[in-house]
Amino acid sequence: MLNWFWVAELAFALTAYMILDGFDLGVGVLTGFAGSARDQMVASISPVWDGNGTWLVIAGAIMFGAFPSVYSILLPALYAPLSAMLFGLIVRGVAIEFRHKAHRSRWVWNVLLFAGSLLAAFAQGVAVGAYARGLPVDNLRYVGNGFEWLAPFPLWCGLGLVLGYTLLGASWLVLKGEGALQRTGRMAMRRVAPMAMLFVASILVATLSTENAVKVRWFGHPALFALPLVCLSTFFYAPIAARRGGRAAYVFVCVGCVSMLLMLAVSYLPFIVPFDVTLRAAAAPAASQTFMFWGAGLFVLPLIVLYTWVAYSVFRGKVSQDQAYH
Repeated sequence: MLNWFWVAELAFALTAYMILDGFDLGVGVLTGFAGSARDQMVASISPVWDGNGTWLVIAGAIMFGAFPSVYSILLPALYAPLSAMLFGLIVRGVAIEFRHKAHRSRWVWNVLLFAGSLLAAFAQGVAVGAYARGLPVDNLRYVGNGFEWLAPFPLWCGLGLVLGYTLLGASWLVLKGEGALQRTGRMAMRRVAPMAMLFVASILVATLSTENAVKVRWFGHPALFALPLVCLSTFFYAPIAARRGGRAAYVFVCVGCVSMLLMLAVSYLPFIVPFDVTLRAAAAPAASQTFMFWGAGLFVLPLIVLYTWVAYSVFRGKVSQDQAYH
């Protein structure tokens, strides 16, 4: 029973990370094309960007404690993309903190903000693509060469996640911006949404064409095709909703992104490493899971949820025209 509890908490943490840190990575990518709106873009994420990354730490801690075999498989298999992701996140964080104090060198930090955000988003997509494609495992041990991620499908997934995060970032600008900033978000959504839809459809088709086990599951349960339809529909409608401003566009993009996560889950569960390691085989001993439950499960995660809610409540509202950095 605790196995599924920790899977649910892991899924919650990953979902929270995707829709929260996803938008500020997307805004970081958009700053590369922002011009005079760059300061307001950064101001829209500055109160929350560092807290958003907490969810990635929580997901890693849950995996390390509740599913150590998965942790021991994924880490050596994905050293390169995960290292690139961490490097990008560090560069982005340093750039956000330094750029508002810099004058002559501000252009350097602007470039690093864009490059770090782009690298982090791309590396995350590559890691997800390599995981979905499957990793060589023997008796709960990784037996590959560490370069399984260097293949067309993971790299394509990396580009797809960059577009997904950029769409999230654009919808966030529509939600938080006014005037020119909101128009920038709308224009970005109109341009990015069709490309994101194309990538979602192509990744699904490629998976069904190459993974027979996934194909059997999907065609054996045709109701699963509702998930990509929801994803494509929300991505299509989000730019239309953005014309009215408000939160509708951001909500639509979030629903589409959650649908993509569900597509991944229903394709592989109960395998937690496709198609070699099941949830039960990868789980930590019951005593370890119970120990974690009374601490991390009942107190730490709810506390972080509360902190996140307070942060977003305090900094709710639009970004003003003269706002630069909190």
